[in-house]
Amino acid sequence: MRICKFGKHSLYCSTPSVNERELISYLKNRFEKPKNLVSSWMGEDCEVLEIGDPERYLLVSVDTSSERIDFPSDAPPFEIGYFSAALSLADIAACGGEPLAISVSCSIPPHFREKVTEVYEGIEQAANDGGTRIIGGDSNSAGEFSLSVVSVGFVKRDQVLFRKGAHLGDLVAVTGELDHFNFGYYQYNVQGLEMIDFQRMLRQRPPIKAGRVLSSLGVVTSCIDLPDGLIKGLNDNMPADFGFLINDGEIPVNYYKRHAKGVAFIPKYTLASQPAGDLQLLFTVPPEFVAVTEEAFTKDNLTLYWIGKVVTEPGIKINLGTSLVAPVTEGFIHRFEGFKLFP
Repeated sequence: MRICKFGKHSLYCSTPSVNERELISYLKNRFEKPKNLVSSWMGEDCEVLEIGDPERYLLVSVDTSSERIDFPSDAPPFEIGYFSAALSLADIAACGGEPLAISVSCSIPPHFREKVTEVYEGIEQAANDGGTRIIGGDSNSAGEFSLSVVSVGFVKRDQVLFRKGAHLGDLVAVTGELDHFNFGYYQYNVQGLEMIDFQRMLRQRPPIKAGRVLSSLGVVTSCIDLPDGLIKGLNDNMPADFGFLINDGEIPVNYYKRHAKGVAFIPKYTLASQPAGDLQLLFTVPPEFVAVTEEAFTKDNLTLYWIGKVVTEPGIKINLGTSLVAPVTEGFIHRFEGFKLFP
């Protein structure tokens, strides 16, 4: 066991360096939970706050995207800005909220100076597509380009969605295809930078509308967004006493299967989880509410895919048709070791 120092405090690490899960565990033990925090302590897609409003909670989220980790340095600036803003807004969607505004902090290295205005155009478009707007922010010099986007929103008290509330027998669904980012990553590594469909990979519309539909139904037992991949999302959404059985054949990664060489025999759950994920929502509902959920999604021209259910055995099992397996990937986890997806 290694002791990692953070100022005068110590964090006991189970690995040679701290990863994001260990850091969150340390912070939860180090700081006191605010009294007006309604959501679990550092355990939700965004913070849900009591603000004295008898009808609504305040939602606050922040996400940081960096070049070579979250997108290639040579990606179109518009798509970089769009993706970074949509990533933060997806957290508001996962709580069933309606965004009020976003604020952007931009760290700009010399090689990005000429691209910044286009980046902000992408941010503005993502904000518009999410039903909100930019209200301000900050800018700094840096060695590498990164964006931190703070999203603020509201949700009705009786409609807020949380993680980990799934019940035994609930069905598991996702709100869209789960192969956009990972197929772009495949193109980058196999076909070359010039072959990447950056618009498909990075211009992923924030799922605000789907989140609002889910929250309005009043039957959703848990919800989470999936930018770090399907398996990590399932792990983070795991109910305390149960587990998930996922049908690999139902996972929507068909575009990846059709257009990539050499992946025909790779399980779909891997393609939806490695190295990261997409800005879709994963949610659970009791089986008696399947019809009403499908009707609501159809009415609003939204898609959903039923991919599994909540079972008694803890953990995640994948039904491959002829066998049940435990996942061999965990999705994207920050380990703070300098690893870059796009070197």
